[in-house]
This record gives sequence, C-alpha cells and structure tokens, in this order.
Amino acid sequence: MKHIDTPSPIALTEARHSLAAHGYAFVSGAAASAALGLSPAACADLVESWNRLSLDTYLADGGKYRYRRHASLIQEFDPPSLTEVAYRPHWQPKVYNQLHGGVFRHFDLVEPAIGAHPVYRGVIIGLGQLLASLMPTPRWYIEAHQFRIDASSGEARPTPEGAHRDGVDYVALALIRRGSVDGGVTSIFDAQGKLIATEKLAEPWSLMLLDDARVTHATTPITAAGSAPIRDTLVITYRKDGFLEP
Repeated sequence: MKHIDTPSPIALTEARHSLAAHGYAFVSGAAASAALGLSPAACADLVESWNRLSLDTYLADGGKYRYRRHASLIQEFDPPSLTEVAYRPHWQPKVYNQLHGGVFRHFDLVEPAIGAHPVYRGVIIGLGQLLASLMPTPRWYIEAHQFRIDASSGEARPTPEGAHRDGVDYVALALIRRGSVDGGVTSIFDAQGKLIATEKLAEPWSLMLLDDARVTHATTPITAAGSAPIRDTLVITYRKDGFLEP
C-alpha cells in the first residue's frame, strides 16, 4: 500500500450547487483545469498513457472497441491520505449493470507511474474533497477506470449497457481526449426515467459529476469522422460504504 500526498481543496462552487440541486453537474475543461491546477505540460505524460490501455475482453456484444485499466483506492480524511489497495477485480451486481454485472471482471492495473502521477492523484483527491462536502464521510472507497473507446473499426459504444447507475454514491467522468468522432452525447435521466440533461463533452478535462442514487446516465455511440476516431475518459467512482462486492 502506498500513501500519496494531499493537495489543497478545489473551488468548483457552481458544480457543487448543481450537483446538490439537480443530481448532476457539467464543468468546462477551462474551469476544471483552473480549479484542479492542471496544465498541458503537467498532463502530457498522463494523457499519453491512454495509448497503452489493454483490450476489454468482457464486452457482451463481442466488440473489440473498448480499452481500459483499473485501480482501487481509499481516500481518508483524518489524517488525509490516498492509498492504492492491492489488486482486486471489478464487480457490479446485475441490478446496476444487466449486461456485464454479476461476474468478476479482471482488468490490467493502472500503471505504477500513472498511479503515482501528481495530476492523477490530484484529480482523484480534489474531487473526493468536493464530494465529501456534500456527503460527509470519513473515507471514500474509490475505483478509477481509464477508458478508450475506439471507432476505427466501426460504431463503438461508450455505454453498451444503456442508461444505468454504477451502484456507488458519486460518479466523476473527466474527458481526456476526444478525437475525430461523431456522437458521444451523454444523457442524464431522473429516477423516473425522464430526460433532464444532455451534453457532449469535447474540451480536455471537461467534467461530468453525478449523484448516482438520483440519476442514471448513458452516452450515444461514436463513429469515425477522421483519422483518430477515439474517445478517452477517466471515470472515478466514490462510495462511502466499501467497495462493491458480491
């Protein structure tokens, strides 16, 4: 286990208010970068690591368009720390993921150098602080997923399971890179299934924040519109009552 340094709290006041009032928030890349202290130079080697993700072999549709790495962490607040826990497979119950739930899914770990990267750590800790201001907790049980959706061989689906919850308290999605693609529009639905918001994240480090108990979400397929038809994201889930287990 490895304890990681703690950055100062972030200031995303409008996002906090929207998340509390509506169950979701979208943050522009410029605002998120300013709040999280990001710069292209500081992020360059982190962003490049998405070129080394491994194929997700669990897609129920047999597709070979999704690549990913995964890590599990615990964020403590007293004293502040972020600890990467030993390898554990990803698991969701079918009630949250009817397509891929109910089985242990084994993905390659986030690379050690990326797990120690100050931008990666700062984003996870900073967003955890923001979310804890809405739902006080002594610790977060966190899963971090690096995703690449690649449409070079045809239509590719960021959320093949459709509109869904993740079974956690909060979900944060950061767009890392949007290549030459069409589609990729995210829709947010309330507890009754009513569409309440849509957004196409396009700017690097733009954020989508979700109260997972109040809303579901889905993203439309992407198709190639040029020579680099990829969509890279960092998805971070926060749960106060332990990791999801059978």
